[in-house]
Amino acid sequence: MQQLFPTIVQSPSAMKSLGMKVSKHLQAGDIVALIGDLGAGKTHLTQGIAEGLGRTDSITSPTFSLVNEYPECRPELIHFDWYRLDTPEELLSIGWEDYLERDAILVVEWPDRFPEMVPAGSHCLHIEHLESGRSITYQRA
Repeated sequence: MQQLFPTIVQSPSAMKSLGMKVSKHLQAGDIVALIGDLGAGKTHLTQGIAEGLGRTDSITSPTFSLVNEYPECRPELIHFDWYRLDTPEELLSIGWEDYLERDAILVVEWPDRFPEMVPAGSHCLHIEHLESGRSITYQRA
């Protein structure tokens, strides 16, 4: 996946296209940590990942539900939003450790709220606002 980055995207549709490319490099058990400010494009990127994994319907950010599961994706996609969580204990109370054991791809928005909860080896995508578009860089946790 590292060969896809760094990159610059100019639009939400380009962010979705990037997500589709990212999906081709993922397998069950992978964790994708999406780091970026409000409006950076984290959900658009996740929509592209879901589409690349076979999702035909649109997805939304799990801002209020905290987690959305997409079992029709292959492998299954589980999408988290940690924005509204205040403590790592809250994350544990929704079953984070159990999700880590699932045979699925986990995508996490706002992982920088609790970096200690992001397992080593996770794919970290940093999204930064530019005057025209977004800059995305990659690193392993």
